[in-house]
Amino acid sequence: MMSPRSLAATGFAAAAAVSCAAALATTPGSNGQIAFRRYFNDAQTRSAIFTMNADGSNIRRITHAPQRTVEDQADWSPDAKRLAFTRIPFNGPNYVVVVNADGSGLQRVTPRCNHKPTPNRVPRGCEDAGEVSFAPNGQHATYVRATGRIRHFKKFDYDQIQHAAVAIIGVDGSGEREILRVPPYSADVHFPQMSPDGRFIVFERANSPLSRPRFGRALFVMNADGSHVHRVTPWTLSGGDNPDWSPDSARILFRSNEDVNDERSQYYTVRPDGTGLTQLTHFPFTHRRLFSATFSPDGTQIVFAKADAKGRGDVWIMNADGSNPHPVQTAKPWDSAVDWGSAG
Repeated sequence: MMSPRSLAATGFAAAAAVSCAAALATTPGSNGQIAFRRYFNDAQTRSAIFTMNADGSNIRRITHAPQRTVEDQADWSPDAKRLAFTRIPFNGPNYVVVVNADGSGLQRVTPRCNHKPTPNRVPRGCEDAGEVSFAPNGQHATYVRATGRIRHFKKFDYDQIQHAAVAIIGVDGSGEREILRVPPYSADVHFPQMSPDGRFIVFERANSPLSRPRFGRALFVMNADGSHVHRVTPWTLSGGDNPDWSPDSARILFRSNEDVNDERSQYYTVRPDGTGLTQLTHFPFTHRRLFSATFSPDGTQIVFAKADAKGRGDVWIMNADGSNPHPVQTAKPWDSAVDWGSAG
């Protein structure tokens, strides 16, 4: 069965069950604050975006979601003045939002949907938008765009959206266009992120029952214009969960076992041509679960989230080679979907 975090697979119909991670890009520079998403309940139906210092101090709440709406996927702009994230209504398509780092100036980026919810499809003329990441110029953002009907595969108890695409849009809402669309009902695409040098986009592909390997999951890289799409991680690793570019664009950080046996996840890096696959961590099976991770702007550290004894996320930091992992924020709520911003 598909992951409840699959925005593109479910459309808006399963928005209440969504627990997606951030699609993140680390901007080169000196280290600033860490943004993260906090769930206020284990059912993951209430959340907000927070920021804090790298040592876990100065925690500030940035957003306040409308009723029956979950907030997710915080991503710092290159100048650390804004945050982009996804709003997930319980009864309507998801959409991308940008807000100033102090919580002011919130504005919607992706188009509004003026149609009533429709069973088994995203309403005509609307889109399900999420997993947003700023482009290096700070004026555009990449995201996942899902449209069309939802096909149910009864044999696998699995739902698949008709059209899944990597898209780009101006943060003022202008110039929306698709960069890459996969064949109908063939797969979901997740977490598109442009490299800091602006040359490439990494994204995750999660196959439907119609593709081979069935339900396979791997990272792909393409040129920024959508050309030369190529797989960079083996299907057997089931890698993904908001892959993050290193500040020098030389490596991609991700975790294994994203959707299958995820209690056995580890963090890896790989080069954008698929060479140099390197396992960074060797957590024991008892570590429960890992969540998404990102590089620090200076490239020397990695911030990530790790499940506590009750399965809730805590924020940790380790060196870029995987050494010295240690917690920096272990509050009772569920904290994960981290992104490390620059000092501006």
